[in-house]
Amino acid sequence: MIICDPSEDFQNTINTFVKVSKSGSENEASLEFDNHLKKFNTQITFTGSQKGGEFGLVFCGKQPDFTWSITTQFHPWNIITIIEKKKNILTRNEISQMLEYLRMIIQISPERNYAIGCLTNYKEIVFGKASIINDKFNYEVFKSKNVIEEYWKFLHCNPSDLGQVKFSIPDNFYIKLSLGRGANGMVYQIEYENIQYAMKISNKTSTKEYEIVGKMKNYINEHSLSDINIINMFYVLGFILSKPVGKLINKNSLYQKKYINQIFKQLSIGHKLRFVHRDIRIYNFISSNDDIYLIDWDSSTYNGFKGRYEGTFTTASRSALTEYELTHGREVSAYYADDCLSIIYMLLLLKCTNEEQVNLKQYASVSSAGELIVERQYILRQHYPNIIDRLNEIEKQRADLLNIDELHNRCQQIIEECIDLV
Repeated sequence: MIICDPSEDFQNTINTFVKVSKSGSENEASLEFDNHLKKFNTQITFTGSQKGGEFGLVFCGKQPDFTWSITTQFHPWNIITIIEKKKNILTRNEISQMLEYLRMIIQISPERNYAIGCLTNYKEIVFGKASIINDKFNYEVFKSKNVIEEYWKFLHCNPSDLGQVKFSIPDNFYIKLSLGRGANGMVYQIEYENIQYAMKISNKTSTKEYEIVGKMKNYINEHSLSDINIINMFYVLGFILSKPVGKLINKNSLYQKKYINQIFKQLSIGHKLRFVHRDIRIYNFISSNDDIYLIDWDSSTYNGFKGRYEGTFTTASRSALTEYELTHGREVSAYYADDCLSIIYMLLLLKCTNEEQVNLKQYASVSSAGELIVERQYILRQHYPNIIDRLNEIEKQRADLLNIDELHNRCQQIIEECIDLV
């Protein structure tokens, strides 16, 4: 793609904003600049005050100043990149924020390996590149004082040069609603042939959960376990759809004996097939017609596994977090007991104060396993002094607790004796 020299109009625009950027608010200047940008790239939109909806899910409630998107629908696969515009000296925190936005885009964009974005105050321009290699993120930064020429080139780049990958869903899949965002994907409610389904779009195309759920279905049928309901999954036109669509469980509704029983019954099927879920947290439970469903087996592995960790952090077993801290997440074992402990930790932590939950999430967000262990233990001892010793006993025995029925009964007994259920 041949890019011509910056137009005189563009040069005048940048020079004008160099002079006026010292006055007025960030958003006022951005809105004015947006009107000028439209002349040079019509796909760039001011999003500094954009809130909620799918955009809010993509960027986890934050707002990059400008978003370059193929359409005004902010589906992850339509987003090419972001632009951050500041008035003052560009700081390290602002560069980090730009890179964080790029990481957010990559995480949930199908088959995308990198994204390049930029940050400018009209006097200096900083380009950032976030890329994912072997499940690890790498970051690069390039700075230049030649704003006019470098910015012009950026605005006229081919989207593929900025990392965007062409992707589309079948024409007869009608997106009705964005249901939520996970670590590596977005979940949508779609309509296909007049039936409502949930559809997950993620960075990696995986049939892992579909295959596990299929094995669980076969086990249920072979053993005539008609009282156990699990999610239904279908492979349609290259996509995995599931039903019921359901909705995320309300945390106050979770403390019902029937729901706890349903959770352990579903988990027992996975365990008896030697799978360990590893991602037990409230966001992986949905409710529909007074039933609760455990979803998202993508992080699962087999009992006795030891290797790179995937899964929950805040509700992970203390043993898994300790191994994560010692090996930087490279050598972490997985056992059935970890899932059971995660259920209990989840139920306990959801009853803690908002401030306590925020503190734990901060440690989890930076993968600080050691600090998370200490803080979580301190919080739980304050609220539930009688339960910690019983959990620690399971932690010590986790590798040897192979009788699934006994393990599940033991953990359910702890829940019933120590947590108020209805």
